[in-house]
Amino acid sequence: MNPRPDPFHSGWYCSRMKRPSPTLHDLAAHVGLSVTTVSDALRRRGRVAEATRAKVLEGAAELGYSPNRPAQSLRSGSSLNVGIYIPRRVLGMEFYMAFAMSVADELGQYGYDLTIISDAKDPRRWTQFAAVIVVDACLSDGPLRENLDNGSTVFTAGRIEGLPTSRLAGLIEIDYWKMLTEALDGLEQQRAVTSPFLIAFEPLDKYSWSQMLISSFVNWCTVRGLEPDVLTVSPDPNSWSFSEDFSRRIIDRKSYDLIVHGGTLLSMAARSQKLYTELIDLESARTAVLTTNEIETRLIDCDVALNIRAKEFGAAIARLCLDRVLKGESEFTHEWFAPEIFISERS
Repeated sequence: MNPRPDPFHSGWYCSRMKRPSPTLHDLAAHVGLSVTTVSDALRRRGRVAEATRAKVLEGAAELGYSPNRPAQSLRSGSSLNVGIYIPRRVLGMEFYMAFAMSVADELGQYGYDLTIISDAKDPRRWTQFAAVIVVDACLSDGPLRENLDNGSTVFTAGRIEGLPTSRLAGLIEIDYWKMLTEALDGLEQQRAVTSPFLIAFEPLDKYSWSQMLISSFVNWCTVRGLEPDVLTVSPDPNSWSFSEDFSRRIIDRKSYDLIVHGGTLLSMAARSQKLYTELIDLESARTAVLTTNEIETRLIDCDVALNIRAKEFGAAIARLCLDRVLKGESEFTHEWFAPEIFISERS
């Protein structure tokens, strides 16, 4: 019978000891750079060349280095948590889940967590977050209204009516006029449009994405001497009334030669497969559809797809937020986000 190994003399204990996690100093020695340079590269601070930063990240992966996030937070006195406020009334729409998940993924690469802020009365103030990202909110929304004047660092995806940009840290938005004009002009070059029709969600305010889409559609029609026909529906498809008049207006009017779906098509499919099929199969009308990702764009049988790229949009505003938080910049930043437009050859 073999004797029980002596943990203090046989090496049995040492072979099973957990190796200490590599420190920032270990990483600096590994890549041959100063601790300050390595720290700045990891946190995107200071003037660190991209090649140097890539070298540091590669070295961190080789060593298995992971920043001590609680210690970082204590040393800097800053939070490693970013909040995102999405009003409950739109949370059921597919775009927002993909958007929020992409924000979380992008922030996570730099050691930040994402917290969803509820519509409910929340005793926590937004100042506890390093920054707050707001999407499709109204100035009348309680959480937004109550936290604008307390020094919170706020970024918005799209403009908010009544909220001046001077109160924001950054803004990223889509140029719906440019997007829709490019898409519909492409269709018109192939065959003239004479009777266009838009179905869109009811706008929250004049800067909401649905209102921007409606305004762009109306302007496009007006410039070309066309009579725009617009139908707005609730963001909640379960509240739609599929009356005879509703169906007749959309389906039975064979005079429509272009139907633009402002994010409503998949909601229609969920509510009424028959209506969805009849809309897509209208031989007299070409279809332009607002989609949120590449999979939708490929699956939907349409003449033009306007892919607003929810994941990429979320990643873009997360990077805008990180630039401010990590680099300590204080000036307001405004960026435009470009959707992708796909025009079918059959058009």
